[in-house]
Amino acid sequence: MQIAISVGTFMQALVWSSILSLTAIGITLLYRTTRVPNFAHASFVTTGIYSSTIVWVFGFHPYWGIPLGFILGGLVAVLLFYMLEPLRKRKASIFLLMIATLSFDILMYGVLNVLADTLQFEFKILSRNIYFVPMDFDIVGIRGIVLISLAAFLVTMIALQLLLYRTNLGVALRACMENPSLAQTLGINVSRMLLISWFIAGATAGVAGALLPFYQMCNTYTGTYYLAEMFCASTVGGLDYLIGAPIGSFLLGFAKILLLSSLASVVGPDIINYMMIIPLSILVITLAVLPTGIAPLIMKRRGV
Repeated sequence: MQIAISVGTFMQALVWSSILSLTAIGITLLYRTTRVPNFAHASFVTTGIYSSTIVWVFGFHPYWGIPLGFILGGLVAVLLFYMLEPLRKRKASIFLLMIATLSFDILMYGVLNVLADTLQFEFKILSRNIYFVPMDFDIVGIRGIVLISLAAFLVTMIALQLLLYRTNLGVALRACMENPSLAQTLGINVSRMLLISWFIAGATAGVAGALLPFYQMCNTYTGTYYLAEMFCASTVGGLDYLIGAPIGSFLLGFAKILLLSSLASVVGPDIINYMMIIPLSILVITLAVLPTGIAPLIMKRRGV
């Protein structure tokens, strides 16, 4: 029985780490291209949650919400890009751009609540208690969300690596990350590269959101609830390297789930109410010891 619990806890940590990585990748990517902390990332995730819900309303399995979450999350991010672009061109401060993303997140929170009310009153769905775990499939004792979340993370990372290091578009994107002014001087359309970056960030967050109802009960506030942990994962991993997002996510994900499981068995399940202490504590320790995160240290040792 003890082995089964340990395996189950490990699987839960793997699922959460994979989902968290999908959200943190977008935060890191946008920070590298715009240097702006995007507080609207929560809305991208919640858009993915309701994408899987919409798919279910129309009679399809909620897993088909993954491609819809990819598209809608990306489109919401594109909408935010077009709202921020005039500010960027007018040389608005990072603080002003950050406030703009927060304002957009508040706006999207209202829109998503309207959608939730529509689903509840028109389609008689408990749209503030979205939970698809009973609909998940099982393969030789392994839940589908374990396989699909890990596959989504791996496919995303491989696709991004191929895009950034094997295509001309990737060369242009990396040029904009390193030096936007120089990239523009070389004839690269910086606005277009930023647009692509925003779409990728929103799309990956939308995929993460579409997977979340198979992990836990979700509502319109879920994305906002985990926003701090998303930023913790990106910061702990290192905001200057894209690989830092999964490094920080898996460190925080496994630390939180395994420590909570151990503490709950000792002091009781009430400790779960204080679970955010773990990622925030890891963030504080990491910033005190490695202000630039873990990834730069790893890359330095590898000679990159």
